[in-house]
Amino acid sequence: MPAAFGYDNGSQRLGQWCVGQRRANAGSPPVVGRPGISTAAGCPESVDVADTGPVVSLERDLGEPSDGVTRSGDRTTVRLRGVAVVVQVGEDLRERIASTVRVVDGVDHHGCPVRHPVTENPGYRPVRAPAGDAVTSVSACRYPLAADESIISSLRLDGAAAQRALAAVRAEPVGGGPDEPQNCAPEASYGDEVVVLLAGGGEVVVRYSGCDHRGFDDGRTVRRLGLATAKLFLTGANTVFAGAGVALLPGE
Repeated sequence: MPAAFGYDNGSQRLGQWCVGQRRANAGSPPVVGRPGISTAAGCPESVDVADTGPVVSLERDLGEPSDGVTRSGDRTTVRLRGVAVVVQVGEDLRERIASTVRVVDGVDHHGCPVRHPVTENPGYRPVRAPAGDAVTSVSACRYPLAADESIISSLRLDGAAAQRALAAVRAEPVGGGPDEPQNCAPEASYGDEVVVLLAGGGEVVVRYSGCDHRGFDDGRTVRRLGLATAKLFLTGANTVFAGAGVALLPGE
């Protein structure tokens, strides 16, 4: 993807392009659309980049079970293994981007396993905490809490940024939270997604989407989910979207 592309709610950008203060148009910034909850209002489907602005959106594909490529207007859609990658950009970039779509098995380019046991077990705890000495990188791997599902997105911090981020996690108070178990049923208390940090030969599970069990868990200690620290790992491709904006974290 060109470096100029940012991130946004893909279904919102394509499905609600005609409404709201953030109405899309040809002058809207180019984005990679990440999965997110859309607002209720809907617009007619448009395959015209003049309506939606440049967008490359990744969505679960429920309507077309077979792999393949389709083209309509300014849109090229690549379907692979139940995922539809909608490339709705100018003609100069459209086929170049579409031609790079591929299935990633094993480990992604940030070092994140495509599949992780936390998807099958929301209460998963790491076997090993990150080593205490300086780390060279932290991979933040975002997963859904749903059986048989694979990674949503990822990012990586390197060098000094990785060291600062892991130090911020270790500086959070012991005890976990803030929790509000009264606000949801026990079976939904873990929420619907987590981030797993990979650093120094160990893991830290970042829980933020449920009403309970929030915090940074390295398998030995659970620390409080500090907003500023959590946001180090929930940015860029890992941004959580809800409707026309970024989802709020506990305490916001």
